[in-house]
Order: sequence, then structure tokens, then C-alpha cells
Amino acid sequence: MTTEFYATPAFPVSKALQWTPPEQLELTPTQADWLLYEGSLTERLKQVGQHFSVKLLGQQLLAPNTEEKRRLKGKDQAVIREVLLYCDEKPWVFARSLFSPSAENANTLNLQKLGNQSLGESLFARSDLHCGHIEVAEVVLTHPVAQLNQQWFGQNQRLLGRRRMFSTSGEQLLVSEIFLQPSSLYSSPNKRS
Repeated sequence: MTTEFYATPAFPVSKALQWTPPEQLELTPTQADWLLYEGSLTERLKQVGQHFSVKLLGQQLLAPNTEEKRRLKGKDQAVIREVLLYCDEKPWVFARSLFSPSAENANTLNLQKLGNQSLGESLFARSDLHCGHIEVAEVVLTHPVAQLNQQWFGQNQRLLGRRRMFSTSGEQLLVSEIFLQPSSLYSSPNKRS
């Protein structure tokens, strides 16, 4: 499998981003279609490509960044999980999820044993799932994920991400996703660079 070509970054990878309501960013129709998609991103990636896979970069109890801490109502520690979502053996999405240790330990959520399985697939299978509002962000070129994109794909352009809070089984999970260069989000003929 060719996924080994992409060097595994040191965990944790991501740093803080400035999240805003979607209407505050100028998005092409293709970008809006991906960023504002309400359903399971895992299911959508499976529909787009022939082969979907997840690569776990790390999952452990750490201090969230200041902005994440505010969003998590002041929690000093959270389980941080970072993965790459591959479509047709290329990393399309970098995902970062934060949740409480009690969520990780809840048997009903099975978060300890996810490994290289999709969190989204697990969440969207739950009947009590509530999805929060989508926020979006531009990823500056100095951000570690943008630097990975440059290293892997030789592309030096802004990346876009989305984030929302999920609630299920009395727990909250904050999930952000940054779309990398191979993804269809950047295939619009009138894309901005």
C-alpha cells in the first residue's frame, strides 16, 4: 500500500485555528459543498473514492489549546485524537477530536478501541447523536498541517477546515477536519489560492 510514502508526523500535530461562522469566509460552491456537508464525512469519502482508510497518529490525555479549552467549557485536560483520512491511498483530511476521559472510558462509545477505525462512522451510527453548528477556518501556511500539505504535495496554498461539536450518550466531542490538497474541495475551477 502506498500510504507509507507519506511520512508520519509527530503527535500532536495541530495547533490553534481561528474558527468563524461559514458566512464570514468567501467560499466557492465546491468548498461550501464539502465544508458545510451535514452528514458523515467518512461516508462521503467512501462514496467519492474506491478505497477509504484511517491512520491513527495518536490518542492521549493532553492539555487542549486555549481556544479549545474555552470551547470545552474550561476543561484543563482532554483526550486528543488525531488521524489522517485516506481516500484512494492519499491523505485527504487531517482530523483532530477532543473528548473527556469519561467519554473515552464509556463502553457505549468504544473510543478506547477505535485505533485505525473512523470516529465519524461510530458517531453517525448512534441514534442519540446531536450535531452542533459548523464553524470554518482558513489554515495559514505556517500551521503544521499546512506544512505537511506542502511537504507531501508541494502545494503552498491556504487550506480550509471545519469544526463542530457532537453530543451523544451524555458526552461531547469536538471534531475538526482540515482538508488536504488531494481532496475534491480544491478541485473547483474558480478556486482561490
